[in-house]
Amino acid sequence: MYILNEKDYIRSVLASKKKPEDLSIGYLIVLTAKYYYINNENIEKKQLVEIVTNKISDMMIYGYQEYKWIHKIENVCDIFYDSEKDKKSKQKEEINGKDKQFRELKYVPIYQEEIDLINSLPNDRQKKFMFTLYAVARYMDSDGWINKKDLRGLSEIFKLANITLTSDKKNELLHDLYKNGYIYFGKQIDNLNIRVNLAESDNVAYKIKEFSNLGNQYIGNFKKGYRQCANPSCGKRVKMTAPNRIYCSKCAEEIDREKAKDRMKKLRNHKMFEADSMKNA
Repeated sequence: MYILNEKDYIRSVLASKKKPEDLSIGYLIVLTAKYYYINNENIEKKQLVEIVTNKISDMMIYGYQEYKWIHKIENVCDIFYDSEKDKKSKQKEEINGKDKQFRELKYVPIYQEEIDLINSLPNDRQKKFMFTLYAVARYMDSDGWINKKDLRGLSEIFKLANITLTSDKKNELLHDLYKNGYIYFGKQIDNLNIRVNLAESDNVAYKIKEFSNLGNQYIGNFKKGYRQCANPSCGKRVKMTAPNRIYCSKCAEEIDREKAKDRMKKLRNHKMFEADSMKNA
């Protein structure tokens, strides 16, 4: 999951006392620990562990069992207090260094040079995937590297790019991009650590403000004859069959139903008002 403004996000989650479905428990623990550590200058480690434990328990997460997660909570909280030697734990990638502070981004930029390269690719799948790689690499801020621990993490990138393929076809797409010099792999060629050359430019072509449906964002904004559904919770690509079409078929039907309900409600209220006026006349 990629969150542009972690501080606002976790504040909202803590206020609601409900874990969003797409937020992992591990990431929730990290964000909660950050929030209370940063906002309490003199908090002790034991207090932080207790607060995080209580806040996670308060959310009544289905299947959550404290004894299974307390070690994770303690390890995450340890990072804020322990020495450089202790920071070499598995959690260092999550909250070490600059990541001890919240990521607070207004948007993730994609530059014109990157769009030009993407547009030169031979098919929509490669274009959507490269657009997503640029977005994730800039979000990660690791010199163009996108590091994934396993195949599941890499599948996340394909999902974010709105690409559904078999494993063989995914590998074929990666190989084509690698063979033509668009992406690079780490020294261990396992397709998990990928690097792209990020542009150094002031010429912003697009600002990603919602880190979802990135493949459809590319198609909706850069492929002629298409746009992205205007419903923020949808994000599907829409073929422009009419000049004023801004929603996909499903969202358009839902909006029409809601408008019809509003019209009926106003009509009923108007009739009730007229009836009351006649009684009081």
